[in-house]
Amino acid sequence: MSRSRHRACRQGFKMLWAGFSMLVCAAALPAQATDGTAIPAEKPEAPAAASVQSSASSNGSYDKVREVFSGDKTIAGEKITFPQKDASVRAIVVTLEPGETTAWHQHGAPLFAYILQGEVSVFYEGIGEKVFGEGEGLMEAMAVTHQGRNTADGETRILAVFMLGDGKEAVLPDDAPVKGLH
Repeated sequence: MSRSRHRACRQGFKMLWAGFSMLVCAAALPAQATDGTAIPAEKPEAPAAASVQSSASSNGSYDKVREVFSGDKTIAGEKITFPQKDASVRAIVVTLEPGETTAWHQHGAPLFAYILQGEVSVFYEGIGEKVFGEGEGLMEAMAVTHQGRNTADGETRILAVFMLGDGKEAVLPDDAPVKGLH
């Protein structure tokens, strides 16, 4: 693995909670960690959320750990299913200016979003509007048409991490919902 790829994985680990990053990066980690410790051949059982915080801080690696998402469903209640073939991860930062909106769209792959700065109001067809603020994480809706709008006074920045594979596209443009359906 190249140093830049390893560094990017480590940076992602710091931004996302420990358990999620371990899942995403597990396939890319070398057989031995950079500090020389061995990585177990089998995936260890994930600890409960409360013990993640205590074990992470007790080993001296992290001073503070705050869980930003835990669950198996999207914001629209869809069961999360991860790609089985050609799995890859793509992380981007979306920046919206005050009042700016995204196009209407869906997602062909699971998407974890974390609001780095500002506030975004998302209208979901058949569900209505939900507001997400700085420091919040969510699994975005996949098969529900939606549109985001920056409702903050300044820029809104969103870290979007797509779990791609199975030939699926990250973003699928869609038409605006028909009035009267929402």
